[in-house]
Amino acid sequence: MIPHAPILAVFLPLLAAFVLPLVSLLERQYKIPLAKEWVSAIFVIAEVLVVFSVFPDAKSSVVAYQLGGWAPPLGIVLAIDALSALAALIIVTVGALVFIYSFIYMRRESGVEHYYALLFLLLGGCVGVVFTGDIFNFYVFFEIMSIASYALVAFRRHLWGIEAAIKYLIVGSLGTSFILLGIVFLYGRFGTLTMANIMELMGQVAARDLVIPLTCFLVGIGIKVAMVPFHFWLPDAYQGAPSPVSAFFSGATATVGVYAIARIVYVLFGAASVGSLLVVLGLITMVVGALMALVQRDLKRLLAYSGISQMGYVLVGLGLGTALGIQGALFHIFNNAVYKTLLFMLVGAVIWRVGTSRMDELGGLWKNMPITAFMFLLGSLAIAGIPPLNGFASKWMIYLAGIEYGGWGYVVTAIALIVSALTLAYFLKALSSVFLGQRPSHLANVKEPPAAMLLPAMVLAVLCVVFGVLPQLGVDLVEPAQIAISDLNGYIVGVMGG
Repeated sequence: MIPHAPILAVFLPLLAAFVLPLVSLLERQYKIPLAKEWVSAIFVIAEVLVVFSVFPDAKSSVVAYQLGGWAPPLGIVLAIDALSALAALIIVTVGALVFIYSFIYMRRESGVEHYYALLFLLLGGCVGVVFTGDIFNFYVFFEIMSIASYALVAFRRHLWGIEAAIKYLIVGSLGTSFILLGIVFLYGRFGTLTMANIMELMGQVAARDLVIPLTCFLVGIGIKVAMVPFHFWLPDAYQGAPSPVSAFFSGATATVGVYAIARIVYVLFGAASVGSLLVVLGLITMVVGALMALVQRDLKRLLAYSGISQMGYVLVGLGLGTALGIQGALFHIFNNAVYKTLLFMLVGAVIWRVGTSRMDELGGLWKNMPITAFMFLLGSLAIAGIPPLNGFASKWMIYLAGIEYGGWGYVVTAIALIVSALTLAYFLKALSSVFLGQRPSHLANVKEPPAAMLLPAMVLAVLCVVFGVLPQLGVDLVEPAQIAISDLNGYIVGVMGG
């Protein structure tokens, strides 16, 4: 592991957010070409190397980093186990690909130095959430992530983007307020903010005394992951944001939300007893998301609702609470990050060339953009769970977990299968509307986007195939995280010592 890697992983993106406006100022003054892009690339590469260096150690034990040399519970600690490491791995991988994509996509935009600074701020907030072992700093990093998100949604200053950002701000602030309220209840009860220390003391408190803080966390995090009925902010935010931002939201921030549910509900509260509630909410989320996606005429809104639906599968897997269910949920959030980021990048490529994401204004683009169209087909089949792509592998695990559970688990599996069929239906509709059929005359000269924009999408398309053909790779990747969720004592000992 790189020395001081945990703190570097949090610090580097925040430093980049501060440095980039200064670099842009020097770029304009001294006419240095592409300085902010090169500096961004250096910071992104450094962040990827740092996080990847933590992953091998965190797979087998808890990496605890004490800030200022103060031991918990008095001091602030970064605590990285296999669950944290998996989430960070997904976040920085998606982040790196989104930055590469943005170097071309955002070149036409003004004030792009602020865009990169905000994107680094968002990245730093995401990594901070998954690395912190302190419940208050969990909230602080959630706020950093949220504030950057609001600004990125409104980045273009279009009326619909500003409206979406205000809606997101109001609803998101409500979510973080519930999280903060839950923290207040926990601190009032236990007198400590270190999560491992709270877990040590949980056995001394009656379960009924934890209902209110647990409810606060479930509502707050439920808003953040757009769980039905708290989902209404997400389609507008995804539609209003620039496409690279939507790709980052769908891959990285969605992963942070799932991590938060796993860390707070399972690890902090040890509340597997709310599993049935998560299953019910997951089923409602997947069905509502799929039905809403069926009637959309805008590609970005369709992808947004499909993301809500996919989050339902993750909630179901976590709610079932079995080893297979949790592994399936974690594998699915990894797969979701791969194919949803891919799909948003491809839709962004269409918008970049055509100027619209309205499906009724498009058609016949397969002739003009065959590589984009093929990768969109690949991503569509993956998200629908068609073998031998990665979406099938993780969904299959969740189906089997429902059958293994028995009883109403069969109903869960049946509903999940029906929703997969609906997912295939609305993505085939999108494919037909955009890439097949009659091509409008004004689209005759449309071309593929630049290779540098297609390269990140190609990487993700390859991952869709690799983790579908070789699903054991995905199982091996998520299994340590599933064990970490169940090993409460290991987390406590790893952070507190002894």
